[in-house]
Amino acid sequence: MPIKKKVLIVVLALVLIGVGILHVNYPLPYVARVMIDQGPDYDDFETFPASVILPADAPNPIPAEPDARVIALLESYPGVGNVDDFVASTETSALLVVRQGKLVLERHGLGHDGNSIENSFSVSKAVTSMLVGMAAEDGVLRLDAPITDSLPELRERDQRFEAITVENLLDMVSGIAYSREIRFPVINNDDPLVYYHPDLASVVLERTEIAEPPGEFRYNNYNTPLLGLILQRTTGRSVSEYLEQRIWKPIGSSAAAGWTTDQQGFERMESGFHARALDLARLGLLYLDRGRVGDRQVVPESWVLASTDTKAKIELEEYDGRRWGYRAGWWIVPRPEGPSDYAAIGHFGQFIYVSPQYDTVIVRNGPGRGEWGDRDWTALFYFLAEGMPGLRRSSTP
Repeated sequence: MPIKKKVLIVVLALVLIGVGILHVNYPLPYVARVMIDQGPDYDDFETFPASVILPADAPNPIPAEPDARVIALLESYPGVGNVDDFVASTETSALLVVRQGKLVLERHGLGHDGNSIENSFSVSKAVTSMLVGMAAEDGVLRLDAPITDSLPELRERDQRFEAITVENLLDMVSGIAYSREIRFPVINNDDPLVYYHPDLASVVLERTEIAEPPGEFRYNNYNTPLLGLILQRTTGRSVSEYLEQRIWKPIGSSAAAGWTTDQQGFERMESGFHARALDLARLGLLYLDRGRVGDRQVVPESWVLASTDTKAKIELEEYDGRRWGYRAGWWIVPRPEGPSDYAAIGHFGQFIYVSPQYDTVIVRNGPGRGEWGDRDWTALFYFLAEGMPGLRRSSTP
């Protein structure tokens, strides 16, 4: 056999062996998607597999009462100018303002309208928090319980996982190692693994490691999938089924939502929830009304208050130019007096912003955000909430 042919055979054999070894640790479809996509896109929910979360039989109306004074107030804010130009320049697909239960401003861009499904990315973490509060109310889990009660596989690998509670995961103080830095060869980095891997449960149960004892705030996308597994095991239902039955239908949602999943059907907890913007506003209104929809208590009031409480918040030195708090999936935006505003915030500038003092919910979605960072958007929402006409809610504590 010619030497060149022998060399070629050896090289091909080595390549096949290498591919086989790689596939054992990193499935080839996963490797291909990481290399091709390089990072998240707004429309990923259209290409990932996803659950279907059915809407209410009778939607809970949010009356539309457009108010020109709200547009004038928005346009008076530095850097906004004409509202339609602002929507276009910031790649905003949906901007909704609900004041005192009425939709006073609605704008869509990029060809979207009120029927469009919007991605939420890490807003999903606040939705997860709602479900954890429901499960605690149902008595199937305890916030102070070690996560190893539901996930004994972690204890078998490292007994230090016993020190982490369900609440530690919610508050991003678990001590589990996580790096958002992207380094060669990329496929073994935390962000791609948690976003693209076809078996997310295997990632968080087999690859997670302890970096430090619980207590220090470290934003970590492994925490939320672990919460999803705990919810699945304690409720006996998928996260999507539990959401549909306990929250999505009871709030009077107008359309089906979805949650992207891995190839095993497990929800991508940290980023996969998607829905109409108006239904995202209904989630904000649910919290604004302390877990109630009409006469029905959907989410326990005690959990709404505890998960957005300024006294229990974790104080950060600085994030994106603002001092924030973080509590159970919500970013806390303090006000000088009275209850704080709070927001669920997702990649590319997805927001559900709630101002209890000013009876206001603001939703913003889009595949980009121009030069507006999270601090800029929340500063705008803070300004809008307190500047809109009308009295603040008299029942504010």
